[in-house]
Parts: sequence; structure tokens; C-alpha cells
Amino acid sequence: MRKLQFGLPLLARELIEQAARKRTYAVRAAYAALLFTAGWLLFYDALRGVTNPLAALGSGRRMFEDLMKLQFAGIYLVMPAVACGVITHEKEQNTLPLLFLTKLGPWTILFEKLCSRLVPMFGFLLMSLPLLAYAYSVGGITREHLLAGVWMLGITVLQMAALALFCSVWFRTTLSAFVGAYAGTALLIFGPMVLFIPLSLFFHWARLSELRDSAAVEFLQNQQLIRHSDQVLLPFFTPMHFFDYGWDGMGTWRVGYFIGAARSWPAIAAGSAPILLTTGLFLMLSRVFLIRRAFLLPRNRILGFFRNLDRLFARWNEGRWTKGIVLISDKATFPDGDPVAWRETTKRALGRARYLIRIGMAVEAALITLLILIVIFTDGNPGLAFMVLYFFLWGMAVMIVSVQSASLIAGERAQQTLDVLCTTPLEGRNIILQKYAGVRRLMVMLCVPLLTMNLPQLARPAALLCSLLAMATYLPLAAWLSLWIGLRVKTRSRAIVLALATIVGWCLLPIVFIFMPLMMLRQAGDVTSPLNFSIFLSPAMLLAVNEYGDWREFGDSSWPAMVLNFAIYGSLLYFIRRACLVHADRYLGRAAGSPRRAADASPPVAPSLTLVAATPSDASG
Repeated sequence: MRKLQFGLPLLARELIEQAARKRTYAVRAAYAALLFTAGWLLFYDALRGVTNPLAALGSGRRMFEDLMKLQFAGIYLVMPAVACGVITHEKEQNTLPLLFLTKLGPWTILFEKLCSRLVPMFGFLLMSLPLLAYAYSVGGITREHLLAGVWMLGITVLQMAALALFCSVWFRTTLSAFVGAYAGTALLIFGPMVLFIPLSLFFHWARLSELRDSAAVEFLQNQQLIRHSDQVLLPFFTPMHFFDYGWDGMGTWRVGYFIGAARSWPAIAAGSAPILLTTGLFLMLSRVFLIRRAFLLPRNRILGFFRNLDRLFARWNEGRWTKGIVLISDKATFPDGDPVAWRETTKRALGRARYLIRIGMAVEAALITLLILIVIFTDGNPGLAFMVLYFFLWGMAVMIVSVQSASLIAGERAQQTLDVLCTTPLEGRNIILQKYAGVRRLMVMLCVPLLTMNLPQLARPAALLCSLLAMATYLPLAAWLSLWIGLRVKTRSRAIVLALATIVGWCLLPIVFIFMPLMMLRQAGDVTSPLNFSIFLSPAMLLAVNEYGDWREFGDSSWPAMVLNFAIYGSLLYFIRRACLVHADRYLGRAAGSPRRAADASPPVAPSLTLVAATPSDASG
């Protein structure tokens, strides 16, 4: 056994545990199926219309580029989720102190933990070797292309793994590390560009048009260190250094697209430098905070911040002019008829009305300021930037609602308070509806910035109606779907990951497995084929088509697509919500006869007070 460990006992333990889990092989099979199906569809599209085998020679470059895009997307989507729990799992199991008692040093622990997540991810990348071999055999790419692609994929995996490792060291729970890893990924990619936006308000050289024509960018391009000016705005985003970037001036929004892999080795080396620099920085920070953040106590910093803010406002409110006037006050100090809903809307930071109003006002102020700065930064042409921001806000709203809903019941299981809820004389249906009250308030707050982004659609009533219906349907659908998954899954972290993976798969898989094959069956020249409506099996595509405002492939009218889309997803929302409520007692683990006994019993006041006293309100947010 010692020979199999190679002096790395922690790595050997991690790999053995992964090999013993059934979901390891299920994830590998799903990743391979998605990769090969998407690769086959892309290769088919590249070779479609080729009748002579010799005519296909030279088309391997496009296949290679498409395959690299799939691999980069897989790394940025999968790697943070794979590695974010590498240290927090030890914290939650109270086994991290035992690792410190061994002869393993901090660097050794971090190295072996990191390698335990790199091995499966590199295994995912190796699955693409048959596709790469086929693309290489067709021709059009050189050995330098292959080596550069392998190098860029490798350092991207290291960068994302190091970021997720740092989040796992810094946060106390896997849930916090999961959210922090994806938030850190977005900040790492778009942070430098966002930094230039406020600078453009004070410095003329920081504007987009001036930056592209600046002497520094021209010097770097002449030295072949960068291939295009956008590499300066996104220095930590690896695909920007691997692909040549071009602009499609035919469209209204000037949509950018990748046109080829960069061949210059100086450009590859210059692009690799910031990626490797951030990787080393995350590893150093992980070593610095590994021991300092190892024994964190459970604290709700958001709730504590708002309570301190309440005390500050209360002192300011006792002045000569205000005289203690309260605009939004709590309805009751103790619960009366809905104790669970009272707990969700008064004892949680994302449930209390005045806290949500403060968060909403802060987000709205930041959004309006950002929109103004984007207009200045782009010299009055913010179409593409507004579109990216709109989809980013939608993604964040769905993620927040999904995480909050998946944690409603799974969080009670993790805090060992679900049994207390089940002993109350409340029906399971009533418990779930009261737990959902805080999520409903949260969705109302999240709709405010989305409505702000929809103000330009006032001139298009149909587009505005489509956006409003999307908010009224998609957010509750994501909430009830995540809640249903949280009822079925035992642990909170697994419920959140599964809920988010289900939503992402729902948006991507219909495009890959349904829409793209149907487009291959469509007759050439049939622009308005009924098969085009299959794209709306992905809920995200209605938002995309509505935002672009191009309905030519759907009969030049948005109404058929809107009616079909919201009829389907409205029905799904009804059936998922009904499944959660009808089978609530079974999902909560109650006995078969408990709902009838609960209905016959007269609900006294004592159980409500017992529930409040028995559940830790300050430690749960």
C-alpha cells in the first residue's frame, strides 16, 4: 500500500474516497456525453455540405477552435464547484485539526488537497483527446496550435483550482466557499475592465476608444506581446490570450467573436504571465490563512451588520426633527398565527423588509452609477455592455433565488432543527409555504434592478411584456425547483450544487441535444421553419431573443413564441409547486397519519414559542 501512496497519504485518501463514490462516475459519464455530443454537432456543422473528402482538408482549425471553446467553458463552470469544498469539508467534519497534528506541513496539505482536485479535472480534459486527434487529422492546425492549446488549458485549470482552494481556506462552510468561488471567478475575469469604468469618469485616456488607440497598446501590439486591445481589459481571462479577437460590424450591437488561435509564442508567454501570477498569489494567500481561518465560529456577519446599522439609525432618529418616527416597523414582537413565516421574515437578513429595502436601494444606486459610467466609458455606445450586464443580473438573480430556496429545508437538516419543525401542529404544506415567505420577498427585491434594465424597452410594449412575464415565471420556477431538490437531498451543499447544475443544464442541454440536431434536419433556405421554436425549450433563449429584438426567424412576431414559452413554463411551475405541497409531509420525513392529527388538534400558543426558543435565529441567515 505504501508503494501506491508515493509518499502522498492525503492525496491517496482523497482519490480512494472519490473512487468509492457513485456520483464520481456519473459526473464523468455526463461530462463525456455532453462533450462528445457537442463536439459531434460542431464537427458536423463544420463539415456540412462537403461532398468530396479532399474538400474537408483544412477544416480542422475550426473544429479545434470550437473544441477549445468547449473546454474553456467546462473549466470555468466545473472547476470552482469541484475544488471549493476541499478544505471546508474538513472544517465541517471537524477533521482539519487532526491534519495539523500529523507530520504533514501546511504546504503539503494544500499541495495534496489541490492535486486531489486537479487529477479528476485533467481526466475530464483527457477525454477530448479523440476529438483533438480527429481535428488534427483533417488538417488546418499545426503542432504549435496543439501545444499552445494544451498549455493554456492547463494554466487555466491551475488558476481556477487555486482560486477555489483559497475560497475553501477563507470561508467556514462549503456553501460560502461555493458562492465565493464563482463570485471570485467573475471578479477575476471582469474586475480589471470594471476598474477602468470609474477611471473613465476622471481620465480621458481610460475611455474605451482612447484606450484602443493609446501609445501603450500600440507598443505592445508592435512587440507582439498582445494581439488586440481587449487583452488589456481582461488580462486574467485565458481565452482572450489564446484567440484572435475580431468585431462583426454587420450587427446593430457589434457582437464580438473569436476568429482564430494565436500563433505567436511571445503573445502566449505574455498572456500566461498574469494567469500564473494570480495562481501563485492565490496559493500564497491559502498558505497564509490556512491556520488563521481554520477555527472560525459560526457567525452571521450580514445580520450583525444590519443590527448595528439599526442601532445607529435608532440613535440618529431620536433627534429634534425626526422624534422617533419609524417608517417601516415590525408588525409583532412574537409570532401569532404563522410562526415559521415570522421566523423567516424577521430573524433572517434576507427576509426582513427593511433589510431588503436597504439592500435593494444600495444595489439600485450602484446599478444606476454603473450604467452612467458605462455610457461614459463607451463614448455613448453601450449596447453590448448593457446586454452583458442584463444577462449578468439575470444570472445573479436566479443563482441567489436558487441558493436561498435550496437551503430552506436542507439548511434545517444541517442545523438539526427540522425535527423541531415537524413536531409542531402545522401541516407540511403550511410549513413549506411559510418557509417560502422569505424567498418571495427576496424575489421582489431582485426584480427592481431587472426592471431598471428593462426601461429601454418602454418603446417596445411586446418586449416589455415579455420581460415582465419572464420575471413573474422564471424566478418562481427556479425557486420551487430548487426547493423541491432541497426537499429530496439531505445535505445543504449538495442540494445547492444540484439545484444550480439542474438550472444550468436546463438552459444548455436543450440547445445541444434538441435545437442543434433539429437545425441539421431543417431544409436549406427555410428561415422561418417551425423547428426554430425548439430553441425556446431553453428558458434563457427567450430572454436572449427578446433582448436582441430579432424575431425574423419566428414569423416576425414575438407573440407565438411568448404564448408557447410561458404556457409551457407556467404549467411546469404549477406542477412543481403542487408536487412540493402535496407530498410535503413525505419529503419532510413525517409519519403517514401526522397531517390528519395536526388538522384535528387545536394549535396552542406554546408550540410557537417553543419553536422560536428551540431554533437558533442569530446563527442562521
